[in-house]
Amino acid sequence: MSMLLKVVFIDQKEKDIPAPYLQRIKKLFKKHIFIARDDKQIYKQVEDADVLLVTITTKVDKQLIDVAKKLKYIGVCSTAFDAIDAKYARSKKISVCNLGGYSTEAVSEFFFATLFEQVRELERGKNQARKEDYGFSNFLGIELKDKVLGVIGAGKIGSRIAEIGLGIGMKVIYFSRKNKPTIDKRGAKKKPLDEILSKSDFISLNLALNKETKNFISKNKINLLKKNCIFINLAPPPLIDQEAIMEKAKKGNIVYIFDHSDDMDKKLVKKFLGVKNCIVYPLIAFRTEGANTARWETFTSNVEYLVKGKLQNVVN
Repeated sequence: MSMLLKVVFIDQKEKDIPAPYLQRIKKLFKKHIFIARDDKQIYKQVEDADVLLVTITTKVDKQLIDVAKKLKYIGVCSTAFDAIDAKYARSKKISVCNLGGYSTEAVSEFFFATLFEQVRELERGKNQARKEDYGFSNFLGIELKDKVLGVIGAGKIGSRIAEIGLGIGMKVIYFSRKNKPTIDKRGAKKKPLDEILSKSDFISLNLALNKETKNFISKNKINLLKKNCIFINLAPPPLIDQEAIMEKAKKGNIVYIFDHSDDMDKKLVKKFLGVKNCIVYPLIAFRTEGANTARWETFTSNVEYLVKGKLQNVVN
């Protein structure tokens, strides 16, 4: 593909993109524009754009796509792409590309970091020692070996979580549309969703958010959860009936842990903070040095592959 004419960065600031990667993108185009999605000039600026580069929350709907008559490609700087009407883009022969598995290791390791912190009460232990109280009689943790780990969604992150779980001696069961030979041969077992929910001691939710998966873990599904289950969701919150899982945790039946607090209504997050069995983290699961480098490298190389006529990480 010959040199493209115009790229529009939407909801991104020039200073936030590391210079080496920004220069690699800029040299592919004759013109580049940075603009906010709510800017009054947005439709005028995308009219002649070949490429849109957007954030996880940038809404790229039918109206915006129809205005962009020359558009060939939408690149999102995240794994999630639910703010983009990817299906409609495909009908217009516009490719949507995400960042694939750039944060697989980071998110998978964070899952186990939060799990270990919870079952061994690390925060309580540190706080007690700071008070010069070194007693141990009121601590009695849980070992993960031989416990059942349920993985809902066995894509790159889910499969890696399964691998780590198997590596420390956990019994891994998973829900997926397709069999996963890589983890099957290591001992993981594909099971129906209801069985995952009712038999797992610990659960990891790893689905992409779209129209089909919104509220995937409904109130009825939440009622199936095994008593004292620790449910960790490092995926978008709308995958779960938030009020229902909060109520379940409030009764002391489960522990619910999540990190996409910035994607939620602040009043709802505050309600979660008031529930003892709900643990709220900032959106930090993906934040490691390695993942950050991979993020920008993938974001940039996606555009470079477009120019070469060899698309990668296409999601539509």
